[in-house]
Amino acid sequence: MKTNNFFDPDRFFGLLKQDILFNFKFYLSFMVGLSIGIYVFSYLLIRNVDPSIPYYMIAYDNLQNILLGAMMIFIGMSFPAFRNQTSTCYFLLTPGSAFEKMLVQLVVRFVLFIPLALILLRLEIFLAVASMLPDPKSGFDPLFVDIFSYRMFFIQSNILSYSPLRDLAFLFFVFAGSVYFERYAVVKTFGVALGLPLSLFLIIYLTGGKIYWAKIYTDYLNGSNFFLALAPIFMGILLTSLPWTYFTLKEKEL
Repeated sequence: MKTNNFFDPDRFFGLLKQDILFNFKFYLSFMVGLSIGIYVFSYLLIRNVDPSIPYYMIAYDNLQNILLGAMMIFIGMSFPAFRNQTSTCYFLLTPGSAFEKMLVQLVVRFVLFIPLALILLRLEIFLAVASMLPDPKSGFDPLFVDIFSYRMFFIQSNILSYSPLRDLAFLFFVFAGSVYFERYAVVKTFGVALGLPLSLFLIIYLTGGKIYWAKIYTDYLNGSNFFLALAPIFMGILLTSLPWTYFTLKEKEL
């Protein structure tokens, strides 16, 4: 196989430009909706937080989960051409290798969207705090709200046992699901993620096995044990998601 049949810079940038032009309205509307959503949740969460809690950890923790959820939805909607038969045929017949088409989605969904979403997070939190008024009854004063910083955001994530490895595993998992499922990809991918552990517990229960919830919580779900227990699974998802996406895309071209 010739190298230019696998990746050609001119062809890749042509595909990238085409994707952005074709889906510009959707990308713009999603970013606008995300901005409004972050502002509203920032206002509600920070405005109603207990002033005695340092660094507004609970508010920022919830905002991180909201942002991760938005990222999962957006990335789970990758390969929009696969949502109907006509656009699927057009997408598969468009000149370009499977690797280039996958790379376009990776660039748009990960390289461009995630940094923009983090910038919007900081901007909307600043606007939300700037629009707040003091409340003498509750003792809330926006002047004493800690200024949001990415360093504080990610340090706090580690304190609360969150891990970038976990988040990346979730994002790459829904990315793989977006090419495998043709319709309702986000819903079906989330369903698989929830269905697998639930099915395992159901099989154990129906076969007469016992589930020691207290031991499971102590050994696996308590604090850092949760991450350590699932680290091999997260690594496995990261290592297999992109090859799975690529070969699924290749299979659709045949």
